[in-house]
Amino acid sequence: MRVAWFLMALCLLTLTTAVILASRDNVTALVQQYAASPLATVTLYVVLPASTATPSAPHTALSNIPPATGAAPSATAVATHSAPTATPSTAASYVTTGQPYVLPTPNLPAAAPFPTTCDGPGRMNILMLGIDGFTDTYYRPARTDTIMMLGVNFAAKSANLLSIPRDLWVPLQGFGQITQDRINTAYHYGELYQLPGGGPAALSTILTNDFGLRVDRYVVVDFSAFEKGVDAIGGIDINIPQAIHDANYPARDDIGTMVIDFPAGQMHMDGVTALIYARVRHDSSDFERMRRQQQVLFAARDKLLSPATLPRLPALVQVLVSAARTNLTLQDLALLGCLAPQIPPAAIQSRVIDSNMVRDATTSDGAQVLLPNMSAIVPVLEQFNVGQ
Repeated sequence: MRVAWFLMALCLLTLTTAVILASRDNVTALVQQYAASPLATVTLYVVLPASTATPSAPHTALSNIPPATGAAPSATAVATHSAPTATPSTAASYVTTGQPYVLPTPNLPAAAPFPTTCDGPGRMNILMLGIDGFTDTYYRPARTDTIMMLGVNFAAKSANLLSIPRDLWVPLQGFGQITQDRINTAYHYGELYQLPGGGPAALSTILTNDFGLRVDRYVVVDFSAFEKGVDAIGGIDINIPQAIHDANYPARDDIGTMVIDFPAGQMHMDGVTALIYARVRHDSSDFERMRRQQQVLFAARDKLLSPATLPRLPALVQVLVSAARTNLTLQDLALLGCLAPQIPPAAIQSRVIDSNMVRDATTSDGAQVLLPNMSAIVPVLEQFNVGQ
C-alpha cells in the first residue's frame, strides 16, 4: 500500500527568496560555510525491525486523452456495471463506480488578482503535493498522497492552509473511460497519459472544476526531497501531544515493515525522523495524519524564520532547485520571501477536510473512500478567494 507523507513547500519558498535577495558573493560564502559544518542529527526514538514478510497554472480543460482499455491504471479498479448489489448501511453510503458522479462546481467569490508587489494587493494560491518514492523523479505516474492548498493574501498579510484527504472521491475530466476516482490519482493519470502540464495540471484542473479553486502555482516533492529539506535547515522541533505506535510502518525498501514508537513530548527531528512522523498513521486516522503534516510544516516555518538558520539557506535552495518540481518563478519566490516574515502566526488559518466534511462510502469493488459534503466544505474553500 502506498502511504502518504508531508511536503514542506512554504519553508522552501521562504528561504529560497532570502538567498535570491542576497548577493552572489554572500551566497557563495554561505554555501562554503554550510559545507564545512556537518548537520547535527538525532537517533530515531524506537525503530524495531518486524517481520520480513512482504506486506500485502490556471484552469485548463483536458482533452485528446486516449480511451482507457482494459483495467484502469490505478490501484482502484473502475467497475463497468451500473447497478449496486450491496446492502445499504447506516454507517456508510454505497457508490457504484460505473455510474456517473456529478459534483457541481461551487459558486465562490471571484479571487483577487495575482500579486505584483510584496504589499499587495493580490492573492497567490499554491498547490503543494507530495508523491511517494526516494528517486526525485517527478515525471512518472504516482499518487499524490499529500495534497495541500496554500493561499496567501498579500494585502492582509495572511495565509490559509488546507489539507485535502487523499481518499476523497471526485469526478475526473479528460481521462477517457475513467470518470471518477480518488483525488490522489489525478497526478497519476496526468503523467500516464502525458497531458499538457502533466500530473500537476491534471490535479489543478480537478480542484478548479470540482471545488472552484483557482490554482496559480504548484510545488511537488517526494520523500527524498522532504528529508533533504529538513536536514538542510538543521532539523525541526516538534511537540508530540501523545505517544504514537505503529506496528506496521513500511520499511524504506518497501519490503516488510517496522515497529515505530514516538513518545509524547518535545523532540528534535532530522529529515528521516520527520518523514516517519508525517507518514505514520496506523494508530490513528488519516485526518490526524494530515494534522501532523501541518504541524511539521509550521515547525519548519519557525525554524526558517530563526536568524540562526541563515547560514543553512544555500543548502535548502539546492534542494528546491535539484529535488523539487515547481512552476514558481524567481519573481514569485521573491514575493513570497518578502511577505512570509510579515505574516504573524495568528494570521495563518490551517484547516483539514475532516470527518465532519465527508461521509464514508464503499465502491462497488470494495474500496473505502470519502464523499465530500460540499455544504460543509464550501465555507472553507471561500477563504481561498476572499480578500485583496
